Amino acid sequence: MASKSSSSSSASSDHLINLVWAGAVVYGIGIFLQNAYAIRLQAIEEFGPVIHEFDPYFNWRATQYLYENGAKKFFTWFDHMVWYPLGRPVGSTIYPGMQFTAVFLKRYIFGDNMSLNDVCCYIPAWFGVIATFLVGCITYETSLPENSGGTIFGVVYDALRGKYGSEKSMTGGSRSRVFGFSSPAVECAMFS
Repeated sequence: MASKSSSSSSASSDHLINLVWAGAVVYGIGIFLQNAYAIRLQAIEEFGPVIHEFDPYFNWRATQYLYENGAKKFFTWFDHMVWYPLGRPVGSTIYPGMQFTAVFLKRYIFGDNMSLNDVCCYIPAWFGVIATFLVGCITYETSLPENSGGTIFGVVYDALRGKYGSEKSMTGGSRSRVFGFSSPAVECAMFS
């Protein structure tokens, strides 16, 4: 009788320790994701939600054209303001995923609460945090069954990578490169 109660109390204490460990890991990952977001918001905190550099400004203009004119006109749009004096058939020469994502977020998620410019400025930070979380998920999956802390390392690395490894996921730069890691990470996480 005594051995049954000691084994059940041992199992419940192991379960409690596992829950505490899982809670600590979730809390730690949350802190790192919050820091990943804060690091990527540095430009907005310093200068405000301003599109800077040529390529992000072009992408913002393309997003604005899509928002105002719709997809059919976007895919046939010939922009005379770029590659002057020749112009450029924009809808057929760019990867429009970022523009469609920004327009979707503006129309169906934020509405009048956020301008299209602000959506384009914040997209790099949002997708940087998504990519950071997905790197942690992929690291967790690839380090099983041992999983000796690789998940936390993957999250920490990718959280800091946006600032120190590449400026491409910083805010204010509405570039399609912000999808460059989060999109494949989503695909790997979904289909592995």
